[in-house]
Amino acid sequence: MSFTLENLQVPFVKKWQKVTCKVVKHLNKGVVVSCEDGSYLGIILAKEVKDLEKNWTDLAIWAKIEAELLDPNLLVDDEWYYIVSVTKLLQYSIWEDFLAKVKQDEVMTVIPTEANLGGLLIDIYGIKWFLPLSQLAPVHYPRVEDWNQEKIFDALLDLVWKTFKVRIINVDEENKRLIFSEREALKEEREKILKELKVENIYEWVISGVSSYGLFVTIWWWLEWLVHVSEITYWHVYDINAFGKVWDKVKVKVIWYEDWKISFSMKKLKEDPWKIIPKKFKIWDIFEWEVVRFVPYWAFIRLYDDINALVHLSEVSNQSISNPAEVLKLWQKVKAKLILLDPKWRKAWATLKVNKSTTKQTKKVPTSVEKKEKVVVKKKDQ
Repeated sequence: MSFTLENLQVPFVKKWQKVTCKVVKHLNKGVVVSCEDGSYLGIILAKEVKDLEKNWTDLAIWAKIEAELLDPNLLVDDEWYYIVSVTKLLQYSIWEDFLAKVKQDEVMTVIPTEANLGGLLIDIYGIKWFLPLSQLAPVHYPRVEDWNQEKIFDALLDLVWKTFKVRIINVDEENKRLIFSEREALKEEREKILKELKVENIYEWVISGVSSYGLFVTIWWWLEWLVHVSEITYWHVYDINAFGKVWDKVKVKVIWYEDWKISFSMKKLKEDPWKIIPKKFKIWDIFEWEVVRFVPYWAFIRLYDDINALVHLSEVSNQSISNPAEVLKLWQKVKAKLILLDPKWRKAWATLKVNKSTTKQTKKVPTSVEKKEKVVVKKKDQ
């Protein structure tokens, strides 16, 4: 049959037309596809090909894909390649799928592809969604001293390309944006554990973080709570690191639980020393105590357990001194007389100006089996 205009069949094409294609050729400018059983050729441009390959889309020769014709009036070069896009259809399909998961409150799996100081970015076929730093589970949350931004960023970079189970917590349909939460994906586990917790119960958990305001303890490195610094010891905490480090196991006691809110304590695992001290000490008793700390104008000596008695500078020595460290050393044993004992206000003062001629026998200080907090103290420059 001779070629004539009458027997020439021109394929019908229109903008945004959905077409079925097969991959036939790989070029530097993109991937060539045969559309609608060979009716015409299309091309997926190189930039989109790169994004598709990053999301593991199969673009091997003869692989079948669905695409959209972007513009029937726009052709590439003299090859008469129509520009087609796979990503547009995938983005629509994925967005609809995610909206369905939001309605069903489903947990899904994502893999971050980038990081910034605010958290992790998930790039799914060219759409970038966000997993904020604050929504990471304890196992992934960066524990960085002094919130060093460079170290935080390095820690977040280590999480790129790792698998996360998340829930969607915010949807912006207009801009096609989603915010994910790893913490919310754990809410069933958290609720199950909270139901089993009871006030006065004691648990052994693992320290997951140390901060100036307390110790973070965790179960299985997924659920985390804070033991506030005020609940660590009956005395002041001068060095939080003296009470534990990350990975240490510690025992904690549930002291309050209401409306899914919970408080833990380490100090209430034992009896309040201030209930014991009045039974063991009285004013004017002389004991041999240990020096545990200095500050300007004050020395601290171990009274009982983790409770200290204060010695004012004027009561340290008969000599003229400007700092207790001039005549005392840390961990030195000294004789001291108790001159103030006030359990109600939790105060104890002592003097080191003990009359050597006194006939009163020095008593042995009652000891506790608890380990004592050791604090490194620097002498004040004179």
